[in-house]
Amino acid sequence: MPTIEPSLEQLLVDHIAGTGFDDLDAQAVSCCKKLILDALGVTFPGRQAPGCPEIVDLLATWQTAQGASVFLSGIQAPPPLAAMANSAMMHALDFDDTLDASALHTFVNVLPAALAAAETGKKVGGKELITALVVGVDLICRISLAIDSPLSWIRTATCGGFGAAAAAAKVLGLDREQIFNALGVVYGQTSGNAQGLIEGRLVKRMQPGFAASAGVLSAFLAGRGITGSRRFLTGAYGFYPLYEQGVFTPSAVTEGLGAHHSIVDLSIKPYPSCRMTHSSIGAALALKDRVGPVDAIGQVDVSVSAMVAEMVGKPFEIGDNPQVDAQFSIPYTTACALVRGDVFLQDFEPRAITDSAVMRLADRVRVVADPTLPSKDILQARMKITRGDGTVARERVPVPLGNPQNPMNEDQCRNKFLKCIDFSGIEIQDAARDELFSMVDHLESLTDVNDLVRIMAG
Repeated sequence: MPTIEPSLEQLLVDHIAGTGFDDLDAQAVSCCKKLILDALGVTFPGRQAPGCPEIVDLLATWQTAQGASVFLSGIQAPPPLAAMANSAMMHALDFDDTLDASALHTFVNVLPAALAAAETGKKVGGKELITALVVGVDLICRISLAIDSPLSWIRTATCGGFGAAAAAAKVLGLDREQIFNALGVVYGQTSGNAQGLIEGRLVKRMQPGFAASAGVLSAFLAGRGITGSRRFLTGAYGFYPLYEQGVFTPSAVTEGLGAHHSIVDLSIKPYPSCRMTHSSIGAALALKDRVGPVDAIGQVDVSVSAMVAEMVGKPFEIGDNPQVDAQFSIPYTTACALVRGDVFLQDFEPRAITDSAVMRLADRVRVVADPTLPSKDILQARMKITRGDGTVARERVPVPLGNPQNPMNEDQCRNKFLKCIDFSGIEIQDAARDELFSMVDHLESLTDVNDLVRIMAG
């Protein structure tokens, strides 16, 4: 009998089902804890961001005593909807982690899904949560890294749903067959196009939430016996043929599977804007003291990849949602860095966005595609600033701050968390904040992750 090679889907399901906490190395566990704290931290200002209070108000009308916590609200909703709301808060300010190689986010899918599932099933300990998050992130990253084309879909959503389903399934203790079904069921709900991004609409910040919600629902349905597609990635109408025109690299999905955990490849964002703006921000901050007063700047030229130029390089214009417009603009964020010497949450408030000094400089920022860069590269940026007197200053950023090759240290990560809370205006007692820090620091020793949820519930 000829040997039948397992499908891509079978290999991934075996990996998800067979991975336990003892299979994780120390670096993966450490990164997971750092990323949990980062995701929870950005939830505080995200709770107040446009669109999020409206989501919470809607879910308040659908409260249920048997639900999961909607963070920082004191209400409970059906688990899929709680996951959707919590994801939207984490992602609203575009301050959450990224996989730079694929220009997507991960924890906005896996963490809300895992915690919503944990509140409604058996007691889940810290080791189980960490394991669920690591395998969920691994699935998102591996599926996305096989894609060779530039963005058309929001892959935080299309790839993220699979990770959310895997994380929720692990938390619920589903077996291999049920995990397989959960991934097939979530594929039936896969969506997330880039139209809202290029139009600057609030739905962009909700699409990862839709994926998190679908992941939770799919895990619960699979637990009740609902069956899903088996060839959800590679079948005739599977994810790669249907969503990515069949152009993908299968080896990227399985290379190092079980030995290398993709969570260690994630970046933590120092600036609350699209990751594709970060190298330009870094270049501007490096040049600020060298170019002198901004009024003397004649022009700023930025060279980036074709995808970055298309997504965030257009001339800055304020539309219906100024915050989104600013978050996804190299001209605005570059001007902000040069004028203010930093880029943080307050710089995306309406009054800051319309500041005349920033607006004048943003008009002098020109972004072009560099044909020598890979089309979907988001790491590199070159900047040339020409002063009115003709003098020129140049800077190249090969890797933005927060990338594993240029990481934020523990103090920088914790400072970001504290700044997020301060900016949000949401009160949290020092004792509760310190308890949260301690729980995350020693998460593998936590016997019930609902203790963590309790602090975030509000």
